[in-house]
Order: sequence, then structure tokens, then C-alpha cells
Amino acid sequence: MNYQLLSDDDFNNLFISENLKRLRLANNLSTVQVAQIIGKSRQGYVNYESGAREISIHDLITLSGFYNVRVDDIIGNPYSNRNEKALTFRTFEHIEEKIVPSVQISISTINDDMIAFKKSDLEIDFFWRTQKNQKNRVMLFEYYDRVYVSKVYFNKDHGGFFFINEEPLYFTKANAENLIFKGVYASTLKKDLVIENFF
Repeated sequence: MNYQLLSDDDFNNLFISENLKRLRLANNLSTVQVAQIIGKSRQGYVNYESGAREISIHDLITLSGFYNVRVDDIIGNPYSNRNEKALTFRTFEHIEEKIVPSVQISISTINDDMIAFKKSDLEIDFFWRTQKNQKNRVMLFEYYDRVYVSKVYFNKDHGGFFFINEEPLYFTKANAENLIFKGVYASTLKKDLVIENFF
């Protein structure tokens, strides 16, 4: 399976688009109504909410004022649950064709926004929590109460398909309502040795 890593910009767009949708729905507003607030067409606003276009600072501040929330509440991680946990490792790196000690690497779990999928005793995939399908990205999702990992493809009539063991499973627009997205693939941790107490 060909996984793609998300960049920082991808994550930022995911945060903003999910927060915009959450705020709009919490205030019982349509996309047309929010578009009017920022002086945009409906499509202009939908591009922000879908993550297709980066929101301008002006529109960000306008919506922050309208919803009476901090800008950080719109651009921040919608699933943040601060727990202040971090792992720090002695680190080496390649510098000028030599392997030398370097600044320690810390892996932070300060935000409880990752889902671990244990594929085997030697391999774990990590997914960043999101409830939106990310086009051409491997997703962790539920379909009729079963959990799957695959890219999910939609067609023009809002039906589509995903793969189970390299075989396509097709769904209709009505069936698509049973897709519940849980996360987008972020990284894989593999080990070659079984080391006690190391995942």
C-alpha cells in the first residue's frame, strides 16, 4: 500500500477546515450565511471549509470575532487533549558522510490526536484523527460497524469504493452515510527486534 505523509500545511488545513465546519454547525448556519458574513461567494467559503483553499487572515479574524472565539480556536487542533507526555531518544545523524551524535529527538504526545493501529508485534501505523476523508490518502474508517484501512474514492454521484485485500468494495450514495472516518495515515513504526517494554 502506497502511503503518503502529511505535511505541516496539510495538518493546518485539516485543523482549520474541521474547526470552521464545527463552528458553523454549532451555530446552525448554512454555508451561504457564513459566506455572507465574510463577503465571499458560497463556493469561496466552501473552499475554506473543505481545505481546498487557505483562509485569509482577514477572513480568519472576521470569523473569530463573529463566533466570539480566539483565532487559536479556529486554527488549532480540534481534538487537542493536552497530556504533556513525551519520549526522548539519544540521537545520531549523518553529517558530512559521518554518523555523529546530535541533539536528542523528542516525540511528543502532548495532544491526544493520534490513533495507533497495531499491524503486528513488529509494526504499528499511526493515524491523525480526522472525521473528513482526505483525497488520495490512506484512511482509517468504519463502514457498517467494521473498521478498515484504505484510500476511499468517491465518484460524481457520491457513491464510490475502497479496497479490502486489494479487492474493491463498492458503495452507493445511500451507503456512504455509513462511512465514519477516524483518521488519516501519518507514519509507521517498525522494529526488527523484540525488545521488552518497547511497544
